Amino acid sequence: MATAYLKIWVGVGKERSVREALKELKGIRRADITTGEQDIVALIEAEDYPGLLEAILNDVRSIEGVERTETNLVLE
Repeated sequence: MATAYLKIWVGVGKERSVREALKELKGIRRADITTGEQDIVALIEAEDYPGLLEAILNDVRSIEGVERTETNLVLE
């Protein structure tokens, strides 16, 4: 199992709509609006790291309002 924390920056006022869209995606275990540099932190899981990166690139980054992401892989 591949796991990562995904930091997400979104357009002004898009936090709630992006969080709701994230919750609909396969592999997103949690998505929280946060304080700090990023707007949302999500916990994402996939069977392997290539699948994890594909989910991020294809699914998360295609959500309207997502401007930038940063991925922190969990080392087990």
